[in-house]
Amino acid sequence: MAGLNPDTASGLPRFIRVRRFAEVSGYSERAIYLKIQRGVWLDGRQYRRAPDGSICIDLEGYYRWVEGKEGPASSR
Repeated sequence: MAGLNPDTASGLPRFIRVRRFAEVSGYSERAIYLKIQRGVWLDGRQYRRAPDGSICIDLEGYYRWVEGKEGPASSR
């Protein structure tokens, strides 16, 4: 898998559900939920809760986090 990056993700919407993010990023669903639970990824930055309560990953926020431009210093 080539991994998720802004150049290869151009066909994806800005917000995607956890399962789809796991498929395209290489992170397991468990790792994603742990990042959220531990506060590594923040609501309103790397993810958002939809009106129905589901978690949607913000790809723009994820890219900023990967580049070290946003989010906590922890990388767990």
